[in-house]
Amino acid sequence: MKRNRNETNGFEMWGGYMEAKKTKLEKQFSEKAAGDSNHVKSQIFKGISIFVNGYTLPSADELKHIMMENGGIYHHYHRPNITTHIIASNLPTAKLKLLKQFKIVKPEWISDSLKDGKLLNYENYLLFIDKPNQPKIDFPVRAKNASEPTFLSEFYNNSRLHLISTMATTFKHLVNDTRKQNQTDYPGRQRLKNWIEQNRIKDMLSHDFELDNGKIIMHIDMDCFFVSAGLVEKPELRGLPVAVTHAKGNLSKQREGVDRGTEFDLYVKRWRGDDNENDEEEEVHEVKPRSTKRDGINETDSMAEIACCSYEARKVGIKNGMLVGQALKMCPTLKLIPYNFEQYKKVAHTLYTHILNEYTLDVEAVSCDELYLDCSHILETTKASPFELATFLRKEIKEKTQCPCSTGIGSNCLLARLATKKAKPDGQFYLEPGIVMDFMKNIDISDVPGVGRTLGYKLSTLGISTCGELSALSLQTLQSEFGNKTGLSLYKHCRGEDDRKLNYDYKPKSVSADVNYGIRFQNKEESENFVRQLCSEIEKRLDDIEMNGKTVTLKLMIRNSEAPKESAKFLGHGFCDNITKSSSLTKSTSNSKIIFQVVNKIMNQLDIDPTELRGIGIQMNKLESRIVTGPGRIENFISNMKSEPKINISLNEKIISKKVSNHKSHQNSTENLNKPKSVMDFFKPKDLNSKKQLKTSNSKSIIPHKSLVNIKMSQVDPSFLDALPADLRLEIENELKSYENQNSLLIENENSSTMEVTMTEESSKLYQHVQIDQMKEFIEEWVVTENEPKMCDNIMVSKYLCNLISDAKTEDAYEIIRKLYRLIKNKDDLAWKQSYFDILKNVQETMLNLYNAKMKVETTFK
Repeated sequence: MKRNRNETNGFEMWGGYMEAKKTKLEKQFSEKAAGDSNHVKSQIFKGISIFVNGYTLPSADELKHIMMENGGIYHHYHRPNITTHIIASNLPTAKLKLLKQFKIVKPEWISDSLKDGKLLNYENYLLFIDKPNQPKIDFPVRAKNASEPTFLSEFYNNSRLHLISTMATTFKHLVNDTRKQNQTDYPGRQRLKNWIEQNRIKDMLSHDFELDNGKIIMHIDMDCFFVSAGLVEKPELRGLPVAVTHAKGNLSKQREGVDRGTEFDLYVKRWRGDDNENDEEEEVHEVKPRSTKRDGINETDSMAEIACCSYEARKVGIKNGMLVGQALKMCPTLKLIPYNFEQYKKVAHTLYTHILNEYTLDVEAVSCDELYLDCSHILETTKASPFELATFLRKEIKEKTQCPCSTGIGSNCLLARLATKKAKPDGQFYLEPGIVMDFMKNIDISDVPGVGRTLGYKLSTLGISTCGELSALSLQTLQSEFGNKTGLSLYKHCRGEDDRKLNYDYKPKSVSADVNYGIRFQNKEESENFVRQLCSEIEKRLDDIEMNGKTVTLKLMIRNSEAPKESAKFLGHGFCDNITKSSSLTKSTSNSKIIFQVVNKIMNQLDIDPTELRGIGIQMNKLESRIVTGPGRIENFISNMKSEPKINISLNEKIISKKVSNHKSHQNSTENLNKPKSVMDFFKPKDLNSKKQLKTSNSKSIIPHKSLVNIKMSQVDPSFLDALPADLRLEIENELKSYENQNSLLIENENSSTMEVTMTEESSKLYQHVQIDQMKEFIEEWVVTENEPKMCDNIMVSKYLCNLISDAKTEDAYEIIRKLYRLIKNKDDLAWKQSYFDILKNVQETMLNLYNAKMKVETTFK
């Protein structure tokens, strides 16, 4: 019940409730300080009263004790006419504007004064100095969310991940387009020749080098790309610990509705659950490494991530991906600089065009700051050594971009990349063939391609942490432990072997647009407007690559029911449940209106509260060129894979000669001409349509009796029947109808047995020709694009899995079944779930027959 403002509350004589509270807290501080007089160390801060605003080092509690022990006063609330100094490490510009008439001092003033044993001049520690010639404070615009019309364009203009992905795609297309020009003039090679002639005599840079028949691959990686590109316009920060991030520092206070402890606990619970799901029979010793990222973060520490940090920052333990709040605790002098997207584009474009136009077209774009190049032809034409080429290229790249890069050189992509790791920062390393084995021995297993957290953990349980330790295991041991494919990959990679060739012809497999920041809606109208914008973004991206998509996938992040209303990261997605739904189109498209209709239909079916949405993504799969389209699904693939083409035999009703038409009239006068015993005598295949091949009464039917399954009245040309005498026409019609009725059961039986034999044959071909990764793609396309499963596809998948199990490739079969389960569990159709159970039944029967045990996979859909 609302209190009447005229009522008294007992605190009027003290100036009201809050004023009484402040007075009481100050009295308690004074009494405690007097009571602890034996612990008073000095009177350095006598006459000083402070109020701590926001997060500081030393903390507010520590500052309170310092003031108590050294003659000062600590205020729990700011007292404008009593507080002498406000202590703060960082304040929002709006608060600075509000408080700039007060003395706002950094906490180092307190700690330094205590260290020196005297009160230092506070003016040397002011957080903000208001001088006439000081640059005007730039007060930021309020952060927008997805409900506002301009949010999406601003999000993509400021999204680090979006920039990285789109720039990578841009330069992959740049390589494709430049290669089509087929240029042969490379002026950079002549500059390299001239430089070699001068420096071989002067500096003796070269050593004997002869190019063998193998390839020489160079890996170029820009050092701390976002930092080094950002410092082009901030050269005064070079040599200092610097990090690139959206954040400007820590928060001044906790945001309303945030409960970081609860949110972090939910993440830990889920990660532990993942561990238990993957290793049900193993003891979980520790939480996954992801949880340590938030250790020590309090309610006002910034949750923004560091995108990139300088080597000076790395020396004190700061890493890419670390939270700003953690980083500032480790290095209070860390300089935070914003993203500079235009500068990144400029540097990356210079890097790629310089190499492509000046040296070679044999380039594979990896990202905006990383690429591989086959330098075999460069070395052959210039007679340079790999060391000389790397030295010269790095020199030119630094001159043109003002950014350092490191290069690694080896006989394949794996060795070149590992060599770059050794070369960093701002260096180069040539991994010569003769030292590969010794070099690989000390390589950490986590640096091997394909070794992620799960596989790395499994290897660690075997006591393996380096490639040298891994190479001690035989191929047979690795394949029995990790499966044929993974085992072979580990066996080769730990020895420095890599069969992968540079990919010059980039073809995207999907196009997507995802937003998981700022998604906050009040109603359905706001969410629909945003989805329309996202569909328009998809249309733009499809138009850019001149492709259409045939499958639409909607990805949603929904706030978990146990998660706080507001995420720990400002406008972040927080702890969510994920939903993915797909729908196939009858015709491929890039039209945003059609895409929106499909997406909106899915969202209406899901009926999710718009206020609970925290992330929305749309993806177009099964891309097709706007000129050429291709088939899909498993059965189409198998049809194309066959070594012999299908021959479709059909009937031709028009090959019967006029003699047949006159059959009735001639039968009495011509004894040797008998009436045909079967209507089949009047039909032959299309390729036998010559009149010279007409059937006579003595010839046999060329089409076997069982082919009657294909003959129906509808197949006979009416003009042919009209040309026949009435009695013969009636006889043929009756015979056709008789075959249709009498052979229906025979047809079903023959079809069933034929299908079983055919599926067995096709499954054998499928298993022989299709690799595991390909099969995973086929299965995903099958489940995502088909409205309901066909029996033939069920049989094909089932037999493929049983073949894997029979060939002792149970781990590969397990991966495919898990993928099939994940895909089907998101579909509402019961036919798909029954399809999973039918396939699993055959798999388990095979497992029991061969191993006397069932495969441990999901058997129910929640």
